[in-house]
Amino acid sequence: MEPNILLIGKNLDTLKILKDELVKFKRTIFYANSEEMINYSLTNDNINLIIVGAGLPNETKNNMLRFIDKDFSNIEKHIMERTKGITPTSMIGYTNEKAVMWRLLNIKK
Repeated sequence: MEPNILLIGKNLDTLKILKDELVKFKRTIFYANSEEMINYSLTNDNINLIIVGAGLPNETKNNMLRFIDKDFSNIEKHIMERTKGITPTSMIGYTNEKAVMWRLLNIKK
């Protein structure tokens, strides 16, 4: 079973491109850049895994995480660290790695 993944980032155009690339790996991707969009996806799209990009300003990222934790603290979250050399495309490998780990941890025995 594949997780439904919510990508959270700064720029919707960038998130759309990342979604298009991740779909090539058979990932089910939703994306958001505001609390309203996050709430919509978390309420309607059966999200199993949240990936937060490194490009968000810290204050925005922290506000979004508080918002998520208020009503959706049970959903697994991963926050990309802002490090030297990281680019938006770094989110593809990061998301794939976290999706595979999610699958391994959720094997139905």
